[in-house]
Amino acid sequence: MSRMSPRFTGVLITLSVLAVAGLLVRGCPSQDSSAGTATSAPQRGGQLVASIRGVPRTFNRLLAADQPSDMFAMLTQGSLVRMNRATFELEPWLAERWESSADGRTHTLHLRKSVQWSDGTPFTAADVLFTLQAIYDPKAEAVVASYLLPGGKPIQATAPDESTVVLTYAAPSGIGIGLLDMFPILPRHKLEPALKDGTFAKSWSTVTSPEAIVGTGPFVLREFKPGERLVFDRNARYWRSAPDRQPLPYLDRLVLQLIPEQNAELLALQGGTTDLTQSELRPDDYVPLRRAEEDGKVRLIELRVG
Repeated sequence: MSRMSPRFTGVLITLSVLAVAGLLVRGCPSQDSSAGTATSAPQRGGQLVASIRGVPRTFNRLLAADQPSDMFAMLTQGSLVRMNRATFELEPWLAERWESSADGRTHTLHLRKSVQWSDGTPFTAADVLFTLQAIYDPKAEAVVASYLLPGGKPIQATAPDESTVVLTYAAPSGIGIGLLDMFPILPRHKLEPALKDGTFAKSWSTVTSPEAIVGTGPFVLREFKPGERLVFDRNARYWRSAPDRQPLPYLDRLVLQLIPEQNAELLALQGGTTDLTQSELRPDDYVPLRRAEEDGKVRLIELRVG
């Protein structure tokens, strides 16, 4: 499969993994024109090859907090709300709206009714209750559990119907429902048996078949070759659409190529074997890469202070 045309090649300066995924989901190599960078309209189809320094420890984000595992979850899963890493504003995600009580302890979330898991199973409130149950189950060994104790106690969750979830905190939290950005919602129909039999802590390991992993994110895992690469295909059932109402993501395929060493990573970028790097630019690399940009080999995107 050919890459996007024109091919987008760039070095992203002080760019977090979250911002990278936001760009890839849009399938658009555009930036704010006021920042002095070129823009181009999104083009549908093709693939993008990006370099990564490490691979996920697990495909179950509740069990690990390393950057590659977080990136994997962001590409394949969804949370109830999302903190926009560019504006730092809280955005509706799997929950389309919510109301909070005056004392900041009770939050009623209304879920999007049209969302499906990548295997076609409807997403419902039962998935939210299941995910919270897994987070607080000691046998599950969820790394996020210690961060989700407002008032020192687990969040209490009920579901009046399949599209509504009511969350009750033991005490108000400073970021309110912003806590819900810390973890993805996982599929009950896939992982509940593992939680019941006490094997959740081993579920969705890196040896799990890609077909067994479903999500509500923009991509689905197609292939994982340890020590080499991860390959993702677009999720045909992804719930988001572009402003022109076309389905997202624009990309057909995303390849994350493992290149642990930064010099090799930059050589691959300049040689055209990768399209994108998520690494911070080292001071000694700036001048030679500016020259490479003048030669049309790369594009440097200034993202200002992160």
